[in-house]
Amino acid sequence: MPTANREDNREDLWGFFGQDGYKLSPNLTLNLGLRYSYFGPFSSKDGNLSTVVLGTGSSMFTGLGMRIGGNMYTAQRANLSPEFGFAWSPRQNNGNLVIRGGFGMNYDEEEIAIAANGVNNPPNVVSPSYSSVSPSNINPDIVYSVASDVHSLFGYPANPNTIVSFNTNHLPTKGVVGVTGFPANLPTMYTYHYSLGTQYSFGGNWIASLGYQGSTARHIITQYNANVLGAAYGYPLNPAVDSVDFYNNEGNSNYNAMLADLRHSFSRQFLADVSYTWAKSMDDGSQPYYEDPYPYNPRLAWGRSDFNVQNAVKIYGLWQPVIFHGAHGWLEKVVGGWSLSGILNLHTGFPWTPTYTNIPSGSLYYQGSGYGTLRPAAYLGGAGRNTDNKTFESGGAASSYNRNYSNGALSYFTVSSFTPAIAAFPATFPPPQTPGVARNSLNGPNYRDLDGTLTKSFGLPKMRVLGESARIEVRADVFNSFNTLNLNVSSINKVISNDGVTSNPTFGQVQSPNAALGSRLVDLQARFSF
Repeated sequence: MPTANREDNREDLWGFFGQDGYKLSPNLTLNLGLRYSYFGPFSSKDGNLSTVVLGTGSSMFTGLGMRIGGNMYTAQRANLSPEFGFAWSPRQNNGNLVIRGGFGMNYDEEEIAIAANGVNNPPNVVSPSYSSVSPSNINPDIVYSVASDVHSLFGYPANPNTIVSFNTNHLPTKGVVGVTGFPANLPTMYTYHYSLGTQYSFGGNWIASLGYQGSTARHIITQYNANVLGAAYGYPLNPAVDSVDFYNNEGNSNYNAMLADLRHSFSRQFLADVSYTWAKSMDDGSQPYYEDPYPYNPRLAWGRSDFNVQNAVKIYGLWQPVIFHGAHGWLEKVVGGWSLSGILNLHTGFPWTPTYTNIPSGSLYYQGSGYGTLRPAAYLGGAGRNTDNKTFESGGAASSYNRNYSNGALSYFTVSSFTPAIAAFPATFPPPQTPGVARNSLNGPNYRDLDGTLTKSFGLPKMRVLGESARIEVRADVFNSFNTLNLNVSSINKVISNDGVTSNPTFGQVQSPNAALGSRLVDLQARFSF
């Protein structure tokens, strides 16, 4: 809603760093660094920022109020982050072996786009919303009137039902509102990153490398409706506040990967490279604004990252033939100048989560909570593990199950027990059964893609203005060259049952018309350089 209440929001961001490299010996180099970061709290220059203050104990929500002025939260100051790296080549290997490693720590700020969600709290902004059951049953709070000037948008009188008065906690004395809150003391999110790798030259233009790469992150942003905690803990809710959109910094993540690579430069201007990655990424949520269905227990959000890929192979090739030797020979400029390259990507696909959504009244915990999705209570075993794209294609018939779940989803998963929120807010209901299936526990369709590039360069005659290296280059990039079908994991029907009794016949199948990732794409370019 438009508001005349002005807020000039501010954050102070400071960063200082120093780094240097030390060559301790001809075969050993160290890199050291230290950085200090300060990410100041979100505030308003006008001193009118409205911040959520929760009550204590069982009065956490009934004692909720709004604090006017000051900072939104207290920021952490002790943000020192060291960096260390080394490169060592043992002398007995005559420079053919190199060992590299490093460790570092990096802090990151609370995203301003996240913090700015707190500027629309009452009493600064109140957003009334009225709806009617039917045309014959109009909400009495909706008022109709005629404008004083039919030629102006501003000639309508104010609806008296939208004029709000506030109590001593700065909450409306009638109606309900939603508020956005943050912890009073906000820890700075940070990431440890570390790596160790070796590279060895076998001679004959063969180079192999093997290494480890990992990271651990702490205090990542999480989001949930804090009113759900009241329902889970048995605390009464504030009848004036039907939603407490809370951003905390209690999330975690980690990533571990083995990296292997083999490269060879062949004769006749041909290069080939093969790399393999074996990895696992885990977190409490892989994207901004993700809300887990079980916010009262953050550990239940832990699972494989949305972008987790366990096995990935890349094969790259480049061929740049020289037809007529002599870099500036006119025949080579006209007939030569060809370059052909391609990269084949193969990986085991992204994970996904089975769910159940048939909740009477549409809500868990309390009416209007925004939560109406459950994960299964248990996995019973016996499902297949085929991740070919054909497995996830829609069967087109009611009996055509995903072949991994050929007996129907309820032969492999059980529906969690729950109590639907059937009474009006602020009545609360107990949390559902703890899930026995983790987030992102299933494997999605695998991925195959071949991209290629063909380039032809036409050399121009040596001229005083353009020089001897002037040329016109024509290039064609082809993405997904064979138009391979790669299904989008987000388009998979994840619901195990539509009624809790029978299996959903389209579980595990893609149902969206935009179910596939990118089709073949050809990009043509021309460039003149001199």
